[in-house]
Amino acid sequence: MANASASSSSSGPVLRRNNFIASSHQRRNNNGSVLRIFFLTLIALVVALSALAVHLSLRVTARQSSSTLSSSSSSSSSLLHPPPAADGMHENTRIDTGSSSITQDRVYCMIPFIWNPEIYNAIMETWGKRCDTINFLADSIVGGQLEGDKILDDPTNGYKPYYDYPEGTFPSNVVFINMTRSWFDCENDSDDEGGKSGEVKKVCRHIWEKMWRSWVYVEEHHLDQAEWFCKVDYDTYFFPDNLKYFVRHKNWNPYTEYHYFGHLIQHRTRKDAPMIVGAAVCWSRKTLDDIADVYRTMPKGSKRGERGRCEDRAHATEEVTTSQCLREHLNVTAYAARDEELREYITIDDYARVLTWNRTEQGEWWFWRGKPQGAGDMENAIAIRPIGLHKYKKPDQIRELEETFFGPADSKVISRLKPVAKTYVKKVRKAMGVDEL
Repeated sequence: MANASASSSSSGPVLRRNNFIASSHQRRNNNGSVLRIFFLTLIALVVALSALAVHLSLRVTARQSSSTLSSSSSSSSSLLHPPPAADGMHENTRIDTGSSSITQDRVYCMIPFIWNPEIYNAIMETWGKRCDTINFLADSIVGGQLEGDKILDDPTNGYKPYYDYPEGTFPSNVVFINMTRSWFDCENDSDDEGGKSGEVKKVCRHIWEKMWRSWVYVEEHHLDQAEWFCKVDYDTYFFPDNLKYFVRHKNWNPYTEYHYFGHLIQHRTRKDAPMIVGAAVCWSRKTLDDIADVYRTMPKGSKRGERGRCEDRAHATEEVTTSQCLREHLNVTAYAARDEELREYITIDDYARVLTWNRTEQGEWWFWRGKPQGAGDMENAIAIRPIGLHKYKKPDQIRELEETFFGPADSKVISRLKPVAKTYVKKVRKAMGVDEL
């Protein structure tokens, strides 16, 4: 018993020491775990703060870049177009395309053409340079001497397809359309001085076939190059920037809305839809996109005369058939391009002559028939931001208009104008800010 007691007494301190050592080890282990958790938490916090700092820095940089880009875009826009006038036209109308917004109204100028280098150069050196895109859609047969609509030589001599000419003969923005009808096979006509029928050979433009084939080509190849597509006759002096002002003032959306506009006439007594005169006809992008499908599938080859149908046929009137196709298939009607004072944006004749037309004195001839009462006449007949001035068939006339509206204010061309025309020109130049540039 004594030995047992002694043994028990001696083992007590040993057990207490062992327990103390074990407890110390456990405390050290626990302290180590806490330290590891602390350091891991600290590292995670540092990483999170760093990521947040990078994110904030990127957002600030993006905002600065966006601000810089917006400022640059505004500056570029102000350089491209003169400042808006008091008529309410504005610059940066936002347009919803369905997926994004844009601040531009690019204009595509399409000129139905028979190759004529003098006319081509005159257009490209004047109003053509203001189009965002310009293409001449020409007949594939080239040759001869032309003066306006007159053929001055024998069409049977020397006329050949464009592809028989050396490469580089024609500019890159001349697109040749394969027509099924020839432009020089029409009967002779009387001359401008009242000569007998058959004395003058005139161009047979077959303009309806050329028009629908040209629009199909543009839709298939150039649809993304513009918001507004205008067919401009070669003898129309066109103002692309004034067209932009017009559509922005209307706040039209070219991607989601149908628009077909220009100089509206509705003088026919039968069931024709109101139509736009062919001097300059403009469509929204959506209109072109959808009407091209109609043109591709419409009946073709009829030899009958005009009969109020959307079809390809010889001797069809382009304006009538265009309006018919749009109304019949897209439910689109022609819209008159007039300003708040009912002044026309597009003329059908020499602007100086139109400024003298008096509705009261002339009576309701076809030009006035169907126009609203109060429509401008005489010096108030044409809008002061004209879109198109028609009937200038010679290169010198085109260049003279360029000098009239964009040349020096003291130009001799302006000084020679009659008082009414001179007053109008000054109003146009002021509205466009020409003399402020």
